[in-house]
Amino acid sequence: MNFREGSGRKKSGDLINISPMIDVVFLLLLFFAVSTTFKEEVGLPLTLPASKVKATKVKQKNVTIYITRDGAYYIGKKEFKDSLLVEEIKKELEVSEKKEVVIKADKGAKYERVYKAMDASRQAGAKGLMVAGSAK
Repeated sequence: MNFREGSGRKKSGDLINISPMIDVVFLLLLFFAVSTTFKEEVGLPLTLPASKVKATKVKQKNVTIYITRDGAYYIGKKEFKDSLLVEEIKKELEVSEKKEVVIKADKGAKYERVYKAMDASRQAGAKGLMVAGSAK
C-alpha cells in the first residue's frame, strides 16, 4: 500500500466539469447560425438602358372603386364620370387577378351612387362584388 501524499493521484474535487460550458457554446453557435442572414449576389452588376415602351400595369388582386361624399367616382387616383365608369372598370378588370370589385364609399355618399357603381361593376363583368366600410 502506498500512503504517500504526493502519489500523483488527483482528488475528485480537483476535476473541472466542462460539459455545461460546451452546451452553452453549442447553443450560442446554433443561435448565431440560425439568425445569420446571407447576402446573395447573382450575376454581374449592370446598368441597363432605358426603355421607350410604356410599362405594363402590375396585376392587382381586385379593383377598388372609391366614392366621395360629393358623389365622385375614383379608381386609384383617377376620377371618372358616370358614363365612363363601366369602360374604366372593364379596363381594370382585364389586369386584375381575381376579377372582383371592392366599393369603398364615404359615409356621407348617397346610396344611389353606390348602387350605380355596383351596377356598373356587374355590367363590366366582375365575378365578385364587395362593399367595404370606411377605415379611419
